[in-house]
Amino acid sequence: MAKEYLWTKSGARLECIRVGEEEGLNWLFLPGGPGLGSEALLPLMNILKLPGSMWRLDLPGDGSNTTADNKQAFSHWQQALIEATTVLKNVILVAHSRGGMFALATPELEKTLTGLVLMTSSPDMSWQKGLESKLVDFPLPEADKADEKYQQHPSNSSLRECVIAAAPRMFFTKEGLQKGIEFLEKLPFNYEVYQWTEEHFDPTYQAKWVPSIPTLILSGEKDIAIPLKYFQERKEFRRDNILMREIKNAGHFPWIENPGEVVAAFNEYILTL
Repeated sequence: MAKEYLWTKSGARLECIRVGEEEGLNWLFLPGGPGLGSEALLPLMNILKLPGSMWRLDLPGDGSNTTADNKQAFSHWQQALIEATTVLKNVILVAHSRGGMFALATPELEKTLTGLVLMTSSPDMSWQKGLESKLVDFPLPEADKADEKYQQHPSNSSLRECVIAAAPRMFFTKEGLQKGIEFLEKLPFNYEVYQWTEEHFDPTYQAKWVPSIPTLILSGEKDIAIPLKYFQERKEFRRDNILMREIKNAGHFPWIENPGEVVAAFNEYILTL
């Protein structure tokens, strides 16, 4: 099938991966990172059988959707995300990691979305402090060396090296590590977006809305970075419309390590729509 793209005024790029019924749902997949292209979500999209059409979304300047000035483009991420959810009807946003945080920082989305799926995400940045203490107990000189190289010479390639070197303690279980590294090696990285977010988004991020629409929140049982507890411990997110599921034997990319249980969670969520 020839690639089908939609572009928003702000430069967000939507690619149709599968066409469903004309009046059905539109599932819009937003990657995490930031700077990690929506290619990261293709393995997930390939295993899901969802009612409606499936699209992958790259915000302007994110992943491979580069611009003449990536940092300037990404400073308009909020408007771009709103636009992306309005160019289609009956949109369910499926957002990973910081992609989910971007969604929760944009309360306007509650009026544009039919549903929301948050994967290994968080309602605030408290997970960063929790992660720091965990990393002390998991020394990994190779990762520290790669991080130092990235800090001294930031680039797409050094960011890729940094992420892959950190994979054993940050993203995958011991059993899923090799498969996980092979997955990461194929992805586009965009360090400019990553830097912008660290400077301008992370320091002040707090969720600005609690969804009243059908919502699925899932996380890998062994995700040391952003476990499900950050939502479980917030009373305002314990609502009848919010389904929370922990994926066994999986880390930060649960669809790579336990695809069957991720599919089951989505199938359960579909019944709530």
